[in-house]
Amino acid sequence: MEKAKKIEELQKEISEIQAKLGTGNRKPSDSEMEILLAHADKKRAEIEEIENKRGKEMGTLELSLLTGEDFLDALREIYEKRLKGDEKGKFKRSGHLTDQILKYNYPKDRQPSLFDILQSETLKDIEVAGVEVTQIVEGIKLSPSETKVIDCLCKLLHENSQTSDAKKEGYYTGNLSPELVEYGGDKNTPAPKLAFTLYELTKEYKGGETIGGKDVENVKQILTELNSKQFLIRYTENTKGKKGEWIKKEYEAFRRLIDVDRATLSYGVGDIEQYKETETVILLNPIFRRQIDSKFILYPNDINKRTIIAYGSHNVSDIALRLRDYLMRELSSNRYQPEINLDKLYYLLAEKWMRESRKKKVKEYTEKALETVKALGLLLSYEIKTASTGEPKIVFTLNKDWE
Repeated sequence: MEKAKKIEELQKEISEIQAKLGTGNRKPSDSEMEILLAHADKKRAEIEEIENKRGKEMGTLELSLLTGEDFLDALREIYEKRLKGDEKGKFKRSGHLTDQILKYNYPKDRQPSLFDILQSETLKDIEVAGVEVTQIVEGIKLSPSETKVIDCLCKLLHENSQTSDAKKEGYYTGNLSPELVEYGGDKNTPAPKLAFTLYELTKEYKGGETIGGKDVENVKQILTELNSKQFLIRYTENTKGKKGEWIKKEYEAFRRLIDVDRATLSYGVGDIEQYKETETVILLNPIFRRQIDSKFILYPNDINKRTIIAYGSHNVSDIALRLRDYLMRELSSNRYQPEINLDKLYYLLAEKWMRESRKKKVKEYTEKALETVKALGLLLSYEIKTASTGEPKIVFTLNKDWE
């Protein structure tokens, strides 16, 4: 009966890993099939060798145990490979963009009223948009699906731009001519412009998996909703002058992150159309490239895919994505053991829920988020300690070799 119990435990772990891999909805790739077959061939040879020595065939339970262990080893190897990623390279995500996405207000930090500190031009833009100032929150507040789309756009911008020399033309401006827009008082600020098919964006959004019409329509809807939103963006750009003096430029605006348009490309001979394709054209807010040569975070090219696998579902929570981005920002700044007041962390991850007194739910989702970043290999461990204020704080230990 001991073997039967072991088989039951094996099947349980196999089912858990299969669920994370999504093998019910996605066929293994050719390289993953090679892993499965190699393990199976090796185990078959071992079984034949044991049977030859014994002079008799193995019992059903014993065979089930051996083959189960082998299959589990194969699944573990595939899972680890998927988490590590097979798409080499990285892309830059603007540090200013990430800071705005992670911005939050902690009640214990005294904050002046936005109405008292906003510039008159900003207040006018808010009024024109038909939004009450009391409803405005500072920063870029995104849904989980919008965060994934922003990651995809950052990657597409990196892949479709000149990225080697910040002083040369085309530096992080996309695959179309950038538009000159007003930004922080400068009316000639380049705004990146991208053209791509919805299929291309959806494929990236789904982590490289096979996609269908429903997936494309979903991403199209996310873009449409994001295109209709405006955000209050306030931050400071720090630079140095020719003589080494520091220069600070304050930026403030109530603007959209993206402007979506469509373009149709077709060609043919005479009256016969041989090809036709509709592309999505997106004008990105300049924050996507501002100071990206010096203030940026490097993301693995397959970050969406790896996050989906680590979380165990395509429906990655906002809390998991925010914790991932927060820890990646800390790692990028070479802070390998960052610490933060535990209550502050909860506000950073889920300010809205905390203000609604849903702390229990925040804790529950934070536990899942911690498991996710550990599965990603980004977080090695964490510890809850008592800060000098007497309040609990969380100390993270990050994987400084993570990439």
